[in-house]
Formats: sequence, structure tokens, C-alpha cells
Amino acid sequence: MDKGIIEIEKESFPDKLKNIKDSQKKLYAKGNIDLLYEKNFAIVGTRRITEYGEKNCRFFAKELTLRNIPIVSGMAVGTDSIAHKTCLENAGNTIAVMGSGFGNIFPKSNLKLYEKIIDNNGLVITEFENEEKPLKENFPKRNRIVTAISEGILVIEAGYRSGTSITVNNAKIQGKNVFALPGKLDSCVGIGVNKMIKNGAILTTNIEDILEYYPEFKNRKRRILNKKINLDMKSEYIPIYSLLVDKEKNLDELIVQTNMELRKLLKILTNMEIEGIIEKDLGIYKIIEKD
Repeated sequence: MDKGIIEIEKESFPDKLKNIKDSQKKLYAKGNIDLLYEKNFAIVGTRRITEYGEKNCRFFAKELTLRNIPIVSGMAVGTDSIAHKTCLENAGNTIAVMGSGFGNIFPKSNLKLYEKIIDNNGLVITEFENEEKPLKENFPKRNRIVTAISEGILVIEAGYRSGTSITVNNAKIQGKNVFALPGKLDSCVGIGVNKMIKNGAILTTNIEDILEYYPEFKNRKRRILNKKINLDMKSEYIPIYSLLVDKEKNLDELIVQTNMELRKLLKILTNMEIEGIIEKDLGIYKIIEKD
């Protein structure tokens, strides 16, 4: 098995994961496993997301991220990918739960996203052995983990019969709040969310609709992020860039916050200066403003 994979035995699970129905015996993880023990929030929905859904997915993912609330999703195309990417673009932490083993990243089109999550202090987890393929029956199992490690879930869009409805059922069984964006009446992926709202999901039109249910979230100060992180820049640059997005920093601060060895950090900083991404002025590193 890949040396980078961390095996987490059941006795080390957070209680929210230990106590669910059919709790797995072991988890495999890559990245920042501390996120597993934090208070997280899930964003889920259709793979066939519309422009309306994408706009609102980005809005809610950004607002949660700027309050330092880690975003959980399933790393599928569509809603999941947008939620993960928006979190990363706003210097946040995200958790992806896979329906396959680490030897079969799925979908393959999200291989870059998978790497970005791990490189940027995020976490990818699965209950499946390394070579397990992304079988259809694995995804309902994945969904119960998504809801278990989250305080609640927001559904962006969903069809009448969809995998998202399984996720919602898991959340209800686990006693989690289900929030839903009102669906467009003329959209096939609006039918499912409107049905969920009729069946008790919380109608959600702004971030306060979610925060009012979680005092621990509502009391968090919203960060001001002036620049969006470009996920297409070199992976080794993003952790440093994300730290400098909000505030200029000196070398000592970067050493502590990146946890890199000095030689490696200085090499990356030098390359970023050469490429015109950052500059150093009187020992302070800052992002170069682009016109």
C-alpha cells in the first residue's frame, strides 16, 4: 500500500463516526487527519449542476470557508467538485470522501483536484482497500460517511430519484440538519430539492439560514479575502500563496505556518519571486498586485 496512506482504526475514530449504523472497521486517509475531528459541514448535490446551482454552490461554500468551517463532499463531478474547489480557492480546508480505493481515484478527471486537496492541508478518506474500484454500490456507503463527519448538509440541486436523496436519508437517520436550496420549477434537478423541502429540509436562501442552527459557527469571525487563489499555479506554491492572501508575513511566520524545512521554503519563495508572484520588502513577503 502507498506509504502516504494513513490507516485509522475504529478505536481512533471520532465518536460521530463510531456510532453510525454499519460503522466501518477502518479508514484510509491522506492529508490532514486532524480535520476528521473538527466540526465540518457538507455540501452535496447533482453531478448535472446548472448555472443557477453552480452560482449558489460557490456562494455558500465561500461563506462557510471564510468562517473557517471545513467543507465535506464526495469529490464527484458537478456539485462536489465545485464545493471542494471553492473552498481551496478561498484558502480553506476541505474533506473528500471517496467511493473507491486510493489506487483507483474516481473520477479520473478529478485527479488534479485530489492532489490539490492533499497539498493544501485538506483530507481525502475512504473505507475501501487500495485497489477497490468505484463500484456503484460503494457510493451509498461513501455517503453515510459524508453525513457522519458533518454537523449538517446543504443540498444544492437534486433530481427526483438521485444519490443525493440517499445522502439526505443518512443525514436524517444520524440526526443531522438537512438544508436545501429552493429548486427552479422548470429544472429537472430542482424537483428533488423542492421535494426535500416539502418533507422537512430547511429552506435555505442565505448563509444565516444555516448559521443560526450552529452557535459555534455563527460566532466565528468571517475572514476578509481580497484575492482568489489560482489553483492552476504550481502545487508547491499554493500553501504559501494561501497564507499571504490575507496578510503579509515574514520568514519566521512562514516557517511556522507551512511547517517546511528552511532550505525548501527559501527555494520555493525564490522561485515565486522570480516568477513575479510575490515580492520581499524589508524582510516581509507579500503578493504582487496584478492590474
